[in-house]
Amino acid sequence: MSDPLGGLDPSTLGVSVDLIHLPMQVGLEAFKEVYMEVSGPCGYENFMRVGDGARLETAATPEKGASRVTFARDRITFQEEGAGIGSELLARRMEEVVRSLSKRVQFPVIIARTRNHRTLIRVPGDGVAADWLAEKVLQLDSESCAPLARPVRASGLRLQLPAQKNGEAMHLLRVEEWLKNPKMLFVEDNANWRQPMPIDQFSNIAAELKSAEELMVVRIPDWLSKL
Repeated sequence: MSDPLGGLDPSTLGVSVDLIHLPMQVGLEAFKEVYMEVSGPCGYENFMRVGDGARLETAATPEKGASRVTFARDRITFQEEGAGIGSELLARRMEEVVRSLSKRVQFPVIIARTRNHRTLIRVPGDGVAADWLAEKVLQLDSESCAPLARPVRASGLRLQLPAQKNGEAMHLLRVEEWLKNPKMLFVEDNANWRQPMPIDQFSNIAAELKSAEELMVVRIPDWLSKL
């Protein structure tokens, strides 16, 4: 998972995006109509009722993972598991679904958006995650921890990356030891956009997703590789 130049290549576990809107009641028939309209361009193969809402999904495969969209009373959740897809294709899928739903239900604005991205990254130098986190990230050693009179084992860190200007997301970053493999890091980013987005400007979602994806798959691995 490391390239010849020393960078780190993240392996995506999954991506999910929540579109938060005002609570609304939508009939099951409207969701079925959305499914019929978007199943072709979006690749959804199954429709099911979920509580007061509905879910559209593809069949999971080892090569492509699974893709689904879930409609709830106050949000639309898009999930890509496994291999997944890039931000551009996900944005097009989201635009198709939102456009179709907006033909049938009036919801003029998306109040907020959140994006969760989970990846695995091999520890630089093929080391052990707990040791690498302690030495390279937290800079802990036996001398600095001596007042605790107990062994110290680093498990991870959390960082907040505040928005610097209007329209940017705030990111909550988590870097931890992957319990299933001590030589892997589990990295999770939660991006939050709190500025309302009118439905007629929903095409701007592509730029938001691309920016968050770049942070997760380019900037964070580059930062970790240089610690």
